[in-house]
Amino acid sequence: MAYAAITSAASGDNTVVAAVTGKKIQVERFVITSSGTVNAKWRSGTTDISGLFYLVANSGATCPGFGAEYWLETVAGQALVLNLSAAVPVGGIVVYELG
Repeated sequence: MAYAAITSAASGDNTVVAAVTGKKIQVERFVITSSGTVNAKWRSGTTDISGLFYLVANSGATCPGFGAEYWLETVAGQALVLNLSAAVPVGGIVVYELG
């Protein structure tokens, strides 16, 4: 199990976990919070792997863990990216494994 801090603030794609050659990034749980109104979604490289999270100021979203299960998975060799609809600070943490 590994952890990555989420400290994204740029509109568009923000890499949260860098790509690892030949490995998938399997997200077990995450928490994101926003300081303003923004839509956020997870991506595998440039491909969406979640729907939108509609966040307003001082709100957030969480996906709890379920043991060995995971919520999201990137394609092998692609980064885990948080895409933001606007330049709004979004923070949190993601718990993942490489598969």
